[in-house]
Amino acid sequence: MLRSRLRPAVHVASLLTAGVLVAGCSSSASPSAEPSAITPTGSETTPVGDTVCAGLLPTSAVTALLPAAPAFTAKDHTPLPHYPVLRCQVTAGERSFVGSAYLFNMAGAERVQLPGLTTTGSAPLGNGENKLYGMAGADDAWLVQNCKVQNVEDPVPMLVRARTLAPAGTPDRPDQRQQLANLAVDLANGVAKAAGCESDPAPRPGPIQPASEPKPITDAPVCGMLDPAALGPQAAGDQRARWTAAATPEGAGAIQGCDLFLDNRRVLSFAIVHGYLAPGTEAPGERAILSERLPTGGIANDAQLSGTVEGKVIGMCDKHTVAYQLTRHNGEDPPGRTLGQPTEQFFRAFADGASKWGLRCEPINPKAPEDDWKFRS
Repeated sequence: MLRSRLRPAVHVASLLTAGVLVAGCSSSASPSAEPSAITPTGSETTPVGDTVCAGLLPTSAVTALLPAAPAFTAKDHTPLPHYPVLRCQVTAGERSFVGSAYLFNMAGAERVQLPGLTTTGSAPLGNGENKLYGMAGADDAWLVQNCKVQNVEDPVPMLVRARTLAPAGTPDRPDQRQQLANLAVDLANGVAKAAGCESDPAPRPGPIQPASEPKPITDAPVCGMLDPAALGPQAAGDQRARWTAAATPEGAGAIQGCDLFLDNRRVLSFAIVHGYLAPGTEAPGERAILSERLPTGGIANDAQLSGTVEGKVIGMCDKHTVAYQLTRHNGEDPPGRTLGQPTEQFFRAFADGASKWGLRCEPINPKAPEDDWKFRS
């Protein structure tokens, strides 16, 4: 599972110093989840015209992602002069397309939960030429673009998303990552122009890589980041054959992830979150299960669910802020334990290995005493 180091899509000035370790409290409160996609009714919905999403997207490009059924659009939140904001929804049958654009201070939980929702099934939008900061998966694509807001001196990051939603149990659609990535960029450019962001148009991404396939764990570092011995007795000897791992496809990624599977069930995820999203990633223990904003048809604890954040530490790579994040999906260990061993011990092994593997990453506060690696509630 060794692979080349990834270069992040953008360099963002450090907002936090390296070595701040945070962890769980016992709160299980969850934010309000978005309702499941259903055929809209009532006075706030109308049949679609030639364009949707405040006139920014051709209807044909959106309905191509949805079932062949009459399409309706909900009332849009549209960009304002000097203030970028958008939320639009187009529904056909039991599936909806949702486009959104919010400044970071308005994106709230959606922004901090993206690292937990972005699996190794997503691939980077960026490459060495387009410098896009974002990811695209089978039913969700997002990117961050700066906007110069009136009366604000520095550009402000704007989170733009294009995704499809459907109730649990709805048959899957073909992988739509390329179409969604293109629409996300088109939305970003349209909102930026309508709001007068004074930013250069973002180029459409090139071909988006497919989802990674899990591969057997060997004696090599898992995804290049973790000594397999750190998995403990559950992955030693003959038990090793039960384990596989998948890594984020290579590229200029906003999130470099590693998903670990036991008997084909995802049980752990590691992520190096670069740049814009790093300081705001989900803090451990904020809720028992992250809000699932993309309804899926999977069973509980399978590879599609976001899991529970166990540990997070801020670091520095190539002079920009990163967050190293550990997420648990199996839900079977007691509090404070991961694979039968102390979570702090396990998390430190990942964070230490990832910081040595990443591109020009600095050690995570190498002078910190052992007590600083004890999670603080």
